[in-house]
Amino acid sequence: MLGDGTVSTPTEGPATRWQRWDAKALAAIFQFRLASVTIICLTLCLLFWAQKPNVFLKPANLAVMMRFAATIGLLAIGEILVIITGGIDLSVGSMTALTGVLAALLMMRGIAFIPPLGIVPAIVITLVCAALVGVWHGFCVTKLHIPPFIVTLGTWLIVRGLAAFITRGYPILFPSESPFLILGQGEIYKIPVMFIILLLVALIASYLLDGTTLGRHIYATGGNIEAARVSGINVDYIRIFCYAVSGLMSGVVGILLASRLGQGTPTVGEGYELWAVTATVVGGASLMGGEGSVAGTILGAATMAIMANGLVLVNFSSYLQDVVLGAVLVIAVAYDMWQRHRRL
Repeated sequence: MLGDGTVSTPTEGPATRWQRWDAKALAAIFQFRLASVTIICLTLCLLFWAQKPNVFLKPANLAVMMRFAATIGLLAIGEILVIITGGIDLSVGSMTALTGVLAALLMMRGIAFIPPLGIVPAIVITLVCAALVGVWHGFCVTKLHIPPFIVTLGTWLIVRGLAAFITRGYPILFPSESPFLILGQGEIYKIPVMFIILLLVALIASYLLDGTTLGRHIYATGGNIEAARVSGINVDYIRIFCYAVSGLMSGVVGILLASRLGQGTPTVGEGYELWAVTATVVGGASLMGGEGSVAGTILGAATMAIMANGLVLVNFSSYLQDVVLGAVLVIAVAYDMWQRHRRL
C-alpha cells in the first residue's frame, strides 16, 4: 500500500523474465525441430521416389512402411515418456520377442495348469506381464537407485534368453485361419490395422503429456527432479509410471509382431531399442530429459521407416544399414547437445 492509497503491484524480477524468455525459446526451438524433421522426411520421400518411382508409392510398399513405422512408433511412444524423465529403456526390443512368444504360448499351448486361452485373455495377460516388467524397472531405478541403463540392459539379456528357452529356439506357429492375425496383417481401406493402432495410441499419449497434470509432472520431473520433488510431485511414482508404459508398449508391439509374422519367435525385435531411441531423438527429444513430444516422436519414426524402406529399394547393403542408423543417432544427439549448449 502506497501513501496515496494505491496498491503497488510487484515488478517482474530478472528470474521471472528469464523463465518467460526460456519458455519462449524452448517453444521456438521445438517448433524448429518439428519443421526440420518434417522437411527431412519429405526430402527422403522425394529422393527415394525419384530413384524408384514405380515402386516407392505403390500401395503395397506404403503398407510396408506404415507397418514398420507403427512398430517403431509404438516402441518410441513408450520410450519418449522414459526419456523425458531423464531415463532410458534398452529392453524394449527383447521384450517384443518375449511378449510375442508369451502370447503365442498362451493361445496355442497353455502354460502349466493353464489350458490354451482365447485371444482376448491371452492378450490381456501378456500386456499385464509387460507392464509389470516396466514397474520392476521403475522400482529398481527409484528405490534401489540402479542406473536405468544397467537395469534395462540386464532385462534385455534376461528376457531374450527366456524367449529362447521357452521355445527352445523354435517359433510357435498360429494357424493361417486364426482371427488373431488380423491385428498384424489386416487392413482397413488399405491402411494397416497396426498403423491405425499407432494413431490411436499417439492421440492418447499426446493428450496425456500435453493436456493433463500428470503430463506436466512428467516434464517437471525430467527438467529438474529435485525441484519437482520439493514442489510436492511424487517423482518416484512418475518414473515408475513411465517405465510401466514403456513396458506396456513393448508388449503391444510384441503382440502385433506375432500377429504380423503368424508366429511367436524369440529372434524378433533385435536392435529395435536403438530404432526407438533414434526415433525419439530425431523427433526432438533430449537424452538429458525434460524435452520431447509425441508428435515429434511419430515424425521421427516415420522418418526412420522411410529411410529403412528406401535403402532396401535402392539396394543399399544390408550390412551398412546399421552403420547409417548409428550415424543418424550420433548426429541427432550431437545436434541436441549443441542446441542445449547454445541455450545455456
